[in-house]
Amino acid sequence: MTSLRARLLIGRIRAQRNKHFYADPAAMRAGLAAHQDPDRSRPPRWLTRRYRVAVDEIDGHDCFTLSPKEKLRSRWHIFHLHGGGFVEAPEPHHWRFAARIVDRLGCTYSLPMYPLAPEHDHRTIVPMVADAYRTVMTRTHPTDRLVFGDSAGGTLALTLVHLLQQAQEPLPVALALFSPWIDLATDDPDSWRIDPTDPELGVTGLRQAGRWYAAGRALDDPGISPAFADLNGYPPLTVFIGTRDILLPDARRIKQLGDAAGVPGELHEYPGMFHNWIMKAIPEARTATNELLDFIHGIKEDHDDSSHDR
Repeated sequence: MTSLRARLLIGRIRAQRNKHFYADPAAMRAGLAAHQDPDRSRPPRWLTRRYRVAVDEIDGHDCFTLSPKEKLRSRWHIFHLHGGGFVEAPEPHHWRFAARIVDRLGCTYSLPMYPLAPEHDHRTIVPMVADAYRTVMTRTHPTDRLVFGDSAGGTLALTLVHLLQQAQEPLPVALALFSPWIDLATDDPDSWRIDPTDPELGVTGLRQAGRWYAAGRALDDPGISPAFADLNGYPPLTVFIGTRDILLPDARRIKQLGDAAGVPGELHEYPGMFHNWIMKAIPEARTATNELLDFIHGIKEDHDDSSHDR
């Protein structure tokens, strides 16, 4: 049963008309300036007071790395590709979620501020993401690297793994995806069915964002939409989604692709939950965060059991 806090939050999201930005392409274009405000691409003051925050400039864009002010309690280094349909800078919940994970794990956590559509597309977004990963993650042993991706960051996370695989570079040991968007056509009948009850996203506007990112390439090209990719050789993954999210078919598709490729995977499907709910201050998010950390701890245990050369 959906918690009272979650129901109240859904009501507030609807009252704030968050969905209006994704209602249609015209609304999206009209709202771009606010959603791409440079202040949103900088860590808030409360975060810089509570954590060590380092910054690397990658291809003209910042990549922020958080860590505890005290000594690190783990060797994990998380590389998080934020969502927002490739057109939005991080929202406050992205920074709060990063802080939550750093607090729980005592780890290092990097967020690249990749260039945004429609001014940019996959031809500049993907190379910046790859350059940022290679810059900040090479400071960490390959067996301590994790990649997170939410929404459009799900596509970027899977695309990054493909690029590393093609270059025969070490892969992260695991992937965690939250409300992932991996089929940029967004044309699954279930997405249209869920659209009226999704308080956050709209199919029509999201499809426009996908076309901006693709910049003329076919939306069923695996290099654009990982829903059509082969995940053979990918690391274990865990996926979190809600049934009130138009991206529910995408999350299910990732599990299917992983199963077909023999990739160990988990799908956590929460009834009544909405887009990126895991990052909110609701009981369901606390439960899901615990499941995420169980997954991470399990990855470490599996690796430690099979490797004695560290």
